[in-house]
Amino acid sequence: MPASQNPDIQTLTNQINDMLAKFKMPGIDPTRLVEEQHKNIEALVQTAEAVNKGAYDVAAKQLELFRSASSQLLSMFSDAKLNDVSRAELAKRAFEEALTGSREITELAAKAGEGAFAISRKRMSDSFEEFRMAATPRKDS
Repeated sequence: MPASQNPDIQTLTNQINDMLAKFKMPGIDPTRLVEEQHKNIEALVQTAEAVNKGAYDVAAKQLELFRSASSQLLSMFSDAKLNDVSRAELAKRAFEEALTGSREITELAAKAGEGAFAISRKRMSDSFEEFRMAATPRKDS
């Protein structure tokens, strides 16, 4: 988005505050309600970062496994001295490493998902509590 089209967050915040103030809801702090949205955006960014880190970790692990398997296969087929038993052993080892790697990739992906979900769940819980507090009429008004 070009810079000229970027919304001025403070201007938008002020406009929303003004709009909410016109409703004159007794005991409700409109500024506080608007400020809470900043925390939601921060939580969304943290969630995206967690997902991105997880995707990067998965891709790095996949690359590591590919390099390892390629190296083993090159070794197996380029070494003419290997007998059939040795080649079978190398193939078995490559398969086991690929299987282990697949498990590790699955665990990495699950951890990334859990981390992102935990951030979102916490923010949602906090947001509900903050909204409840902000929407509860104060006794001093």
